[in-house]
Amino acid sequence: MAANEALLLCSLLWIVSSAEGKEFTVTCLASEDCTLPCQFQSDGRGARIMWYKKKTIVSCTRYGNTSFVVGHNSPADKYKGRTGLYADQVLEGNATLLLRNVTPNDQGKYFCITMTAPRTDESGIISLVIKAPVREIDIDFSGDVVTCAAEGIFPAPTLTWSTDPPADAQLLQNKTKAQKNKYGFYDIQSSLRLTGNITTNHTYVCSITSDSNRKTAFLKASVLASAGSSVKISCSLPRTVPQSFNVTWRFRRSHPIVSISVVDQRSQAKVWDQWKPRVITNFSASGGLHLHSLKSEHQGAYTCEVNTPEEMYVTWTDVTVTEESKTFTYIMVIAGLSYFLFLSYVTLGILGYRIRQLESARRQEEQTDGTSVSLTEAVNSEVTEE
Repeated sequence: MAANEALLLCSLLWIVSSAEGKEFTVTCLASEDCTLPCQFQSDGRGARIMWYKKKTIVSCTRYGNTSFVVGHNSPADKYKGRTGLYADQVLEGNATLLLRNVTPNDQGKYFCITMTAPRTDESGIISLVIKAPVREIDIDFSGDVVTCAAEGIFPAPTLTWSTDPPADAQLLQNKTKAQKNKYGFYDIQSSLRLTGNITTNHTYVCSITSDSNRKTAFLKASVLASAGSSVKISCSLPRTVPQSFNVTWRFRRSHPIVSISVVDQRSQAKVWDQWKPRVITNFSASGGLHLHSLKSEHQGAYTCEVNTPEEMYVTWTDVTVTEESKTFTYIMVIAGLSYFLFLSYVTLGILGYRIRQLESARRQEEQTDGTSVSLTEAVNSEVTEE
């Protein structure tokens, strides 16, 4: 019964009241908690506090001097379980609303009405602005198509493509689609098809911009390394490097490897324990990541995140590690076959040479024998005639 009476009172107050006073703006990040301020003159004995968004009842609560009684809290379904007041401060004149886990759907104009017999106060209009910056970019290469995507952005973002080295903008044919989900966030995805003289030797650059930040992702050619060997993975930095920025290397996005903090061109690095046996620590922020003694479990995508005060750059590099045993076997087989063929050619050459020598000797011997026979016959003939 009390709940119905409170709801009726809130509805009547909406009919007879309108928010007056100065309008101001509160900006909050999506998925976080947000506070909407409201102050009133309290008599220290009790108050009835109503919050509205247009004609929607956000919260309607009655407080007493020793405890508070909820009349009808969060009557609109989308606000149920997401609102609250600072109970220990209400009787001191603080009716600030706590709105939890805000989404773009919560953006709009709010105001509160406070009632202490016989006084009724109305707050000014509070314009709640929700921002959801670009957090992560997924960039991938498959066949002759490069894809770039990001989720949970507000307001609607923009996406642009480029390459390094630069290519003709007319060759960057892409299909980009931004779609709003049920929570009011925008998901954006774009596909770039390789045409003309754009090849896999290029670095593909995808930039997604919201009104609060900008992120740029770079997709580079894959790196091939054999097990047990070393590899160097490069990282793309802004063309104009700021005085202070942070660089974070990750393996498969979730496993940090190295974190570098640069302040006034002085750098300080931290290597995570599990990567210390693999990382060559003599490096700088612009020198890339040097890994040695690679194993098959180190195969996968490596990302370099560069955070500046204005932007964030993400470089993706896929590292493929070949098995050492297979590589060694292939090399030994090829070397063995080559050695066998070499010996065969040498043996055949020697045999051919010896055969030619024997054949020449045989012919010379036959000629010598023929001459001897002729001389013998001539001598015998002369003896007979005498």
